[in-house]
Amino acid sequence: MLEILFNLMNLKTLILTNYLLISCLMLISQDFKGTIYGEVIDISSEYPIAFANVSLINSEMEKGTHTDEKGRFSLQGLPPGRYDLKIRYLGYEPKIISGILVSTARNSQITVRLQESALEMEEVVIRPKQEKEKALNSMATVSAKQLSMEEANRFAGGFDDPARLVSSFAGVAASNISSNGIVIRGNSPKGVLWRLEGVNIPNPNHFAEITGFGGGGITGLSSKMLGNSDFFTGAFPAEYGNALSGVFDLQIRKGNNQEYEHSFQAGFMGLDISSEGPLSKQHKSSYLFNYRYSTFGLIDVFLPGGELGIAYQDLSFKLNLPTENAGIFSIWALGLIDEAKSSPDTDTLEADSKWQYYDDIAFENSKLSTGIIGLNHKYWLNEKGYIKSSLTASSNRIDSKNGRLGEDLLTEVRTDEILYNNNQIQLSSLFNYKFNASHTHRSGFNLSRLGYEFDLQEANLPNPQLTSFAADMGNSYLLQAYSQSSFRLGEKLSLNPGLHLQYFFLNNRYSIEPRFSSSYQINDRHSLSLGYGLHSQLEKLSIYLADIPADTHSVQANRDLKLGKSHHLVLSYDWMLTDHVHVRIEPYYQRLFDIPVVEGSYFSTLNLTEDFFINDALVNEGTGENIGLDLTLERFLHKGWYYLITASVFDSRYTGGDGIERESRFNRNFISNVLFGKEWSLKKNRLFNISAKYTYLGGNLTHPHNETASLAAREIIEDLSSPYSLRNPDSHITSLTFTYRSNKKKHSNHWSLQILNVLGAKEYKGYQYNFLTNKIEQNTDRIIVPNLSYKIEF
Repeated sequence: MLEILFNLMNLKTLILTNYLLISCLMLISQDFKGTIYGEVIDISSEYPIAFANVSLINSEMEKGTHTDEKGRFSLQGLPPGRYDLKIRYLGYEPKIISGILVSTARNSQITVRLQESALEMEEVVIRPKQEKEKALNSMATVSAKQLSMEEANRFAGGFDDPARLVSSFAGVAASNISSNGIVIRGNSPKGVLWRLEGVNIPNPNHFAEITGFGGGGITGLSSKMLGNSDFFTGAFPAEYGNALSGVFDLQIRKGNNQEYEHSFQAGFMGLDISSEGPLSKQHKSSYLFNYRYSTFGLIDVFLPGGELGIAYQDLSFKLNLPTENAGIFSIWALGLIDEAKSSPDTDTLEADSKWQYYDDIAFENSKLSTGIIGLNHKYWLNEKGYIKSSLTASSNRIDSKNGRLGEDLLTEVRTDEILYNNNQIQLSSLFNYKFNASHTHRSGFNLSRLGYEFDLQEANLPNPQLTSFAADMGNSYLLQAYSQSSFRLGEKLSLNPGLHLQYFFLNNRYSIEPRFSSSYQINDRHSLSLGYGLHSQLEKLSIYLADIPADTHSVQANRDLKLGKSHHLVLSYDWMLTDHVHVRIEPYYQRLFDIPVVEGSYFSTLNLTEDFFINDALVNEGTGENIGLDLTLERFLHKGWYYLITASVFDSRYTGGDGIERESRFNRNFISNVLFGKEWSLKKNRLFNISAKYTYLGGNLTHPHNETASLAAREIIEDLSSPYSLRNPDSHITSLTFTYRSNKKKHSNHWSLQILNVLGAKEYKGYQYNFLTNKIEQNTDRIIVPNLSYKIEF
């Protein structure tokens, strides 16, 4: 099935031809007005709420409707612009959804989750709440935030990428400009869990893992596919496991089941086509699909020898298939193919000259692919409970060969080879039941068959002989199970106790993890929350199965390693300063233990970023500690203005196998972001938005180098007697985004200019030896990433 998915991605010409044909046929079918449609559901049982009142507020138009027996609603005939909705239903707390964007060519789809009141409505008057700052998961109370992909396009630095969007949030820092890997509260990016449609998935980024564990170059998930989702930075609910840092819980939205909608986008980053519409209007079934191909890959076709050397493409789709009595089925998939090639610039290798740096004579040949396909089924037992089950298959393959020219500038010397293939089959199911307005329970499991094949080899230059670090093929299993309840003790106090179990069949190691959170609503505008969780995570399978040199042979001495674990403790204070301005203060403490380290060494897996080549014997004697304070001041989009100001002060430390406590490599000490934006509603149904973001980061830590030894060896020799003791300069990064949308009777045009690091701030990458000057120089980059794009929707 995955092979079929990859083959589909290569039918670029056929897809584009069919797409343009459909485009021409559909261009005549659109009205000048737009529509807001969606559904209203119970936040705990997710059962549709029939006959709820939905009405426009703060608008020149007086328009309203009621949901049908399936909880669906539609507000039609709306001129393009922003709208606020109020949703009410007897016995439920009313809610306001603000800033909904309506255009002539794309209907706005929303899902409204209402909370049943724990008290009789006659006894209390409840003010409508926006609650945009709250997660979609009803059992999350701390360190959780809702993601909006509309904001990923509108916010400076968002770049239509969920990982880059969250780098504006408190406690989160981008690992560097060229990668979308994120550091959460001093933790390595490898500690992040990615989920899609409720299922754990491989890293869904282009060039994933080779540019840094947990991240990549650019997301493989199109913003046109994703609906509102959740992001967690600590003490997450019991249903999330195998993560020490944070969680992306992403959802693919349902396609429009009433009208066909299409778009075509061209920009510096690539070409993008998408389409959605009904499969059967009678049965409310729909499809949604998106295909992207990189501009670099297109240009390379016309260059001799493919000089750019970078190409990527991705395909994603979802079929939503509701039935009358058998629940809702959905089939979804994501596929990515990446290729990176580079070779020495022969113009710099004249006989009478020398190269300047080793990078000048380096070459790379990397091919990566990721495929995920899933079948989901949701069945309501009654209006209080449902069962949701998933069967998914995924594959993630890395085939990378790297090297450089030898001293004769003719011979290729291979420095490393990476063959890393993970495939996974998952069966998961959860049972959710709302006993009453005060008690909801959720339990579930996830059983994963972990298939693996890897061959990792590296040369210890100047010796060109490749040495095997790990080579194995086989499979194992990982079982996760959880149970959690939510109790509402009146309108003010809620308690969420839970338990998560993780069992690794490869070495029979397990972890039993209590989780707890509580929230107290002081009044309409103030609330106080507390969250605790014990969390655990596997290392990469190649670490457990590494070939450890012994006296006469190699052994898999790491096979019996325990799971790394972490206690999370978070206190959160939320203040709705006004209906549109939110303040959050979160002090936190994280204690890590049972971390794999090398005895007598500074080494700890807490500091891993991209090193596949580990064949040291490890022991679970390492620890770590992250303590800090996150501050957020946010104005939601209102009357055209919005801002997000965050600051984080923290200290991140670890203890390696030598028992010495040190600063971790991610201990920047402080992170601050200031993001402002303004949206103007212009005449003739046009919108213009400008957004600017300034980020101030403390310098990251690295090893110092031994200058005498480095000069003698003519390459960098690190001084490991003082690991992570050299702090790079602080970073000042500015990003800008401009968007312009014009609505016509039959289509809408959307121009966007997004620029990361517009002022060209330096990125520090350690040190390098300069062969022309025979000196050690700091290795810096000035990476400015612009993306000018045009999109037509019809």
